[in-house]
Amino acid sequence: MQPSILDVSYYLELALREAGREVCIADKRIHFTPKDYPVIHYVYSGQGEFIFGGRTYLLKAGDCFFIPAGEGATYLPSTENPWSYFWIGVDGSKASTLLERAGLSKNNPVLHDKTKNWKTHFESIYDSFYGKGRFEIECLGHLLLLLSDMVEGSREHSAPDAYEKGHIQAAKAYIRNNFQFPITIVDVARSVSVSPNYLANLFAKQGEVSPKRYLTDVRMDAASKLLCSSSSSISDVSKAVGYSSPLHFSKVFTTYYGVSPLHYRNQGGKIQ
Repeated sequence: MQPSILDVSYYLELALREAGREVCIADKRIHFTPKDYPVIHYVYSGQGEFIFGGRTYLLKAGDCFFIPAGEGATYLPSTENPWSYFWIGVDGSKASTLLERAGLSKNNPVLHDKTKNWKTHFESIYDSFYGKGRFEIECLGHLLLLLSDMVEGSREHSAPDAYEKGHIQAAKAYIRNNFQFPITIVDVARSVSVSPNYLANLFAKQGEVSPKRYLTDVRMDAASKLLCSSSSSISDVSKAVGYSSPLHFSKVFTTYYGVSPLHYRNQGGKIQ
């Protein structure tokens, strides 16, 4: 006999193991016993403390805290304004991936609900769990909507940083692919549709060397290898790494390595 389409007890990718709601009194201190699946709490009113991984987090309404599978924790309400919260336990082969994409991990166990939508999802999960049972597809649907909102919120938070890193990686790729031509930083910036100043600021913001320095690094590395592995003239090596003037190349090389290209070749690439 085939199981009902509404019964998701046989679904393996994502499952709801538990759900609950707690209105705490001021002295209710919880010492969480590790479970074989992660548990998420959502504070919908009041305040409290979450102690995990040697750190204490002061939480309020709209905060969500995460306890990974196999981990213990301690949490307690504020004495002046005790918190109330929902909690859910999730499982399945895709659960960890979804939670990580939402931004929840052992190293980042607390998130804040900027959308103000999560409370509604937790309420719906709780109502469905106790009204229809955890194996109903409606219950799983509310869980998926919650995770979708959390993942979307995490994506929006990280989007600017990812956007900036994407420009940097594209600029570096352009340099590596074109350093042998007489390109300039203006060309590099144009390749990723930004201004040279903006590109330089992105590199600095991410702790990178400047675009100009990166171009020089790539060219000098290629030049050093050519000098030691070929019998090409200094002029030819200069052209091969993007310098039209051998004199300019020699000056840059000498400043970079502390010795002239010819001396570098004669020493077999060994700098005294």
